[in-house]
Amino acid sequence: MDEFRQVQSELTKPGVKGWWDRLNIDDRQRADLEAAADDPTITHKAIAIVLERWGMTVTPTQVGHWRRNVRKGLS
Repeated sequence: MDEFRQVQSELTKPGVKGWWDRLNIDDRQRADLEAAADDPTITHKAIAIVLERWGMTVTPTQVGHWRRNVRKGLS
């Protein structure tokens, strides 16, 4: 069984990496982004605007998808 787990851990995930996997941000920014994602008072649009200021262009729709499906949080 260990051999199977080892091989599985070496495999890459199928598909294209999401924008959230390609972010070039420091640990503080990542912590702030994750906190914002979990805060229902912060809109998808607000997060998209901050990300644009950080050099990553994403739409509010993409942020919403990330929050719902990757962060498993807000709708």
